[in-house]
Parts: sequence; structure tokens; C-alpha cells
Amino acid sequence: MKNQCNISLCIVIFAVFFIVQPMRGQNDTPVLDKMKSFKKIMLIDKLKMNEDQATRFFARYQQYEEYIKESQKELEKALMQLDELQKSGKQEYGKAIQHVFDKDLAMRKTIVDRMKAMKGILSEQQYAQYILIEHRLLDNLQKMVKQRKNRMK
Repeated sequence: MKNQCNISLCIVIFAVFFIVQPMRGQNDTPVLDKMKSFKKIMLIDKLKMNEDQATRFFARYQQYEEYIKESQKELEKALMQLDELQKSGKQEYGKAIQHVFDKDLAMRKTIVDRMKAMKGILSEQQYAQYILIEHRLLDNLQKMVKQRKNRMK
């Protein structure tokens, strides 16, 4: 029950971030930094990592975070190109849509690669817990983003 409450709290904090961040602008990194710090503390606590594990884990985690950011930028760029194409009235959507799918798949693959990269650092039990945490956070965040988009329509 306590684990569920902590995960729920984390989800609420991430939800607040995703709802508030677009309203505040892109230069507002303190909110993002706080979110990352909270996730870091939560992962250390839930996975019961020792100092050596935590150091290695977060060094690798940060490396993949940069890859994910780049993948997200590429996806956003592809989405903007599709949006521009749609606004122009041209009917040549096939290539642009496939480009969006390719970039989305690449971003998702990078997220999975990050999870796979942690296997050598964590014990089997810790690794299983990590996978559960990441997937539950991702699933809940995706649901919240969908709900937010639906409300904005």
C-alpha cells in the first residue's frame, strides 16, 4: 500500500509538471530539475541502491536521457513538418506520416534501450522493480497527456 501511495504521488507530480510546463514556457528549468530530483530520490529509495549502484545507475541514466531528448526533438520536428504540410493543403501525407512514425519508434526504442542498459547495474529483483516503475510512470503519463489533449480540443 505504501509503495502504491509513493508511486501515485510521483505520478501526480509528473502530471502537474506536464500540465504546468507548457503554460510557463521553455526557460523554466527549475520545475524540470525538481521533477528529475524527485524521480532520482524515488528510484534510489524504491530500488534500495547502494552508493556505488546509484552512481553507476545515474551516470548511465543521464547518458540515455540525452539520447531521449534528442529523439524527442527529432519527433517534434517531424510533427511540425507534418503540421506545415497539412496547413499548406498538399495531399502528400504518406511520407511525412511515415517519418513521424519512424521518429516516434526511434524515441520509444531509446527509452527501452535505457531500461535494458540498467540490467548490469541492478540485481534481478531491483531490475524488475525498475522496469515496473518506468512502465507504470510512462503509462500513467501517457494517459494524462491524452486526457489533457482531449480537454484542449
